[in-house]
Amino acid sequence: MPTAAINLVLAESRILSGDTLQAQVVIDSADPDTIVEELYAEVRGIGKAGWVNIHTDKIYETEREYINVVINLCKNAMALRTGRHQFGFQVVIPEFCPSSYESQFGTIRYTVRINMVANSQQATITEVFPFLVVSKSYLDDIPSAIMRQIEYKDEVDFTVCSLPFGTVYLKVVMSRTGFRLGESIPVKVCIKNGTRKMLKDCRIQLILKTQFEATSRYEHINEKKLLEHLMDSNVLGRVKGKTEKEFDIQLLKIPENAVPTQQASKTDDPNIISLTYVMRFTALPGIETEIPLIITSKGYKNTIKHGNAEEKMPPMATIRPPDQNRPRLSIVEGNSRGIAYYC
Repeated sequence: MPTAAINLVLAESRILSGDTLQAQVVIDSADPDTIVEELYAEVRGIGKAGWVNIHTDKIYETEREYINVVINLCKNAMALRTGRHQFGFQVVIPEFCPSSYESQFGTIRYTVRINMVANSQQATITEVFPFLVVSKSYLDDIPSAIMRQIEYKDEVDFTVCSLPFGTVYLKVVMSRTGFRLGESIPVKVCIKNGTRKMLKDCRIQLILKTQFEATSRYEHINEKKLLEHLMDSNVLGRVKGKTEKEFDIQLLKIPENAVPTQQASKTDDPNIISLTYVMRFTALPGIETEIPLIITSKGYKNTIKHGNAEEKMPPMATIRPPDQNRPRLSIVEGNSRGIAYYC
């Protein structure tokens, strides 16, 4: 029967990358003759991605180590009297560490392993304690164009056997496309239905896209896998044929405990798990469009200079079909009102 028990007390439940992990190792001893020979803590962060291709039976797996630090809590052998004992330590989490993440195709886990070697087997204990890391990012770090109003315009032509059945014009207005965790995303949708068919089940969604990258075990060939997770959704309704409709402003909530955007690195050692967000609009039959978003873990570094990042949506005008004489653009176009995306 064990004569000692180990627990770990953290100063914070979630640690930002670049910050200091402050912890207390708590040991309860019931044997007055216990002598501790070794006592140390191992702080590790490991990312893993892997799956089996069901068509080829190939095994893909990759592992990355982000942090591996060993802290000696007991330099010399010491007697551990009956009662409770505490040992504190601090570790700086590197800034490049990605956020903790769990899924069926990959994980990023951070743990503290406490090892105590004593003069008896009953007092020799090893315990593993997980903790959460969130990558630190600010709204200051993203391009200024992301923090401006955008007007996304798209059109869908319904053609069957070379016979045109009309066009659906879509306009999505957002105050910006950069947000922080815990914020609400205001979205304004306007639709002009030029067809005779009713558009059903119009809705907006906040989607987290996770891309995993792993290497085959024998051929050493990289393969990627994409996983989508629905974070929030709002149903807008229907649009009758040959009508225009301007929906009320809808809010998509970013969970406070979600993970921020983590782009795939372009270096020689890319991230095995990348996280991106999109605002998706869907409608039946067969309409789907996406607007990429950037989600940070923190707001502005200087809140006095920038103020509150949350903005009110400007008043909306009635949607009009795009000017057919104007050239169609496939890049971000700057103008006095903000940014407009054309497809």
